[in-house]
Amino acid sequence: MDVVDALNCSLLNINFPSESNEILNIKAQFTRVANFPNVVGAIDGTLIPIMGMSGDDEHVFVSRKGFHAINVQGVVTGDLKFINIVSKYGGATHDSYILTNSGIPALMDRLEGGGWLLGDSGYPLGPWLMTPILHPTTPQEERYNASHAKTRNCVERAFGVLKSRFR
Repeated sequence: MDVVDALNCSLLNINFPSESNEILNIKAQFTRVANFPNVVGAIDGTLIPIMGMSGDDEHVFVSRKGFHAINVQGVVTGDLKFINIVSKYGGATHDSYILTNSGIPALMDRLEGGGWLLGDSGYPLGPWLMTPILHPTTPQEERYNASHAKTRNCVERAFGVLKSRFR
């Protein structure tokens, strides 16, 4: 039960910030990374391998990489702290579907002072979600992509730390 409680975030204290001073601190962290302003989180999904299964729902858990998994979505701060996790979808589920069906859109729509989430090209561009420019043609677009990638990298690192802790 301790593991279940931890995974359900009751022991880990995983909460999206609601206080204005918390939000300002997170925005300052991200600005220091690569001068990308107004960022409140970096979002991504990662595949967590699970034991294979059989049955009617097996296809839901077979990832695009061919193994059984759960697709876990995480939002992290610039110091690699998870502030939101969704871990209820099978490995075949697309990141954008998980985002749409999570509590993140409602949180971002009412976030005091606004802000951006940074996601990879698997997510749709939105009023509070910035994604890379797929085919940059100007120096400004190249700089945007470089700053975006460097700033968003914290979510990749956070998942790396998590996976190395629980091999």
